[in-house]
Amino acid sequence: MSFITLAPRHPKSRSEMTDLVVKVDDLVGHLEKQRPIRGQLDISLRVGDTTVSGPMTVSGNIRGTVDGVQAGFDVEATAHMRCVRCLVEWDQPVTATGAQHFSKIPDEDGYAVVDGEVDMGGPAKDELSLSLPAAPIHDENCLGLCPICGNDLNIDPCDGHGDDSDSPFAVLKDLFDS
Repeated sequence: MSFITLAPRHPKSRSEMTDLVVKVDDLVGHLEKQRPIRGQLDISLRVGDTTVSGPMTVSGNIRGTVDGVQAGFDVEATAHMRCVRCLVEWDQPVTATGAQHFSKIPDEDGYAVVDGEVDMGGPAKDELSLSLPAAPIHDENCLGLCPICGNDLNIDPCDGHGDDSDSPFAVLKDLFDS
């Protein structure tokens, strides 16, 4: 079994060096033809408190269709996350699975066979971004931070902060009590 390596297209400018492109002109219109694909792309992506900065690996299979090609693929990357409750940071592998049809006629997404090639970078990055949590939590039982002193309640629970009757907001305390 041979793999096609997804490689950057010969750039017209420096900004185009991030494209993943695979030749498919021999597959278009040939329903019986298919082959595996594999490649890597450095990306920078942010969704809420989750970021991916580094390599995104794409692997899958691409096959011919009547009017183009159909790609089924898996995407893997390492995401850097920050818990929205306690601000703990950690790295975690993330994966996504996707499928994309590339037609000889461009669709509204702009994914098309152009000059006998398809760009896998866009669909792979789209699927990866949809799999990232916008508000990650490192543990479902996370207690978060104390709203008064900012202590991490998972490590150092507060014993309270005394009488807050001197606060100008103390009158609001009983606002919703029946």
